[in-house]
Amino acid sequence: MKIPFIKANGAGNDFVIIDKNIDIVKKSKKIIKKLCDRRFGIGCDQLIILEKISSYYQVTFYNSDGSLGKNCGNGLRCAYKYLTEFKKNKRVVIKSKSFMHFGSKIGNDYKINVGEVSIDWQKIPLSKKIDTQNISLKNIIIPGVIKIMSANIGNPHCIILVRKIASIDLKKVGPKLVKHSLFPDQANITFVEIINSKSIKVLFWERGGGHTLACGSGTCATAFVLHHNNFTKPKIKIKTEQSHLETEIYDKTVYLKGPAEIVYQSVITL
Repeated sequence: MKIPFIKANGAGNDFVIIDKNIDIVKKSKKIIKKLCDRRFGIGCDQLIILEKISSYYQVTFYNSDGSLGKNCGNGLRCAYKYLTEFKKNKRVVIKSKSFMHFGSKIGNDYKINVGEVSIDWQKIPLSKKIDTQNISLKNIIIPGVIKIMSANIGNPHCIILVRKIASIDLKKVGPKLVKHSLFPDQANITFVEIINSKSIKVLFWERGGGHTLACGSGTCATAFVLHHNNFTKPKIKIKTEQSHLETEIYDKTVYLKGPAEIVYQSVITL
């Protein structure tokens, strides 16, 4: 079986995009994992499947371990670029599991609404009723921790504000935090250091994917809770490990702006 695909990346967060033979792919976790495998397949942080339904495109995200993702800000920007510039669609609406997304091109970057943020403990979800903006995680040592917060923007996120992200041993604490008992659906982890009220630095460890160079929904959740807790402004710049992003908050909705690159297109035989 031959499957045409697009390889793309947004701020170093890389994707395989497929819009043909999608039913066969969606039914096989084995195929999904192979496509994401960097040694035996194409290789990516997430697989993106696009399906045209009436007036919008349904997007489905899969993590590299084959598990289902629910939202991805960097992936949405790449999908928007693919649909507008490669498929030549003039008006593109993308629907994820929880939200409708509308994008635009601004200079060389792309901007899209990633979704509405919830900090309700049941909607994140957490395993017990607690203050989601003042979390204590016992038995996990995090150097220089200032505050631990949580939010949901399609995916559950745990945001850990620290004095210096350079002090974080990501491979040691990331896996423990993702699977912490407080997060029944697991959670994407963001370590964040505030540079000033308009600028931050971040590190990510994602459920189903591990260490990634960027996480769009994580960036948006981080920007929201930092603003909610009066650390930063509604519009900020984010320094990821290899790139830069920008977020802007309107009420509970977060917009994400940044690069989206189509690296190449090809066909894989399975």
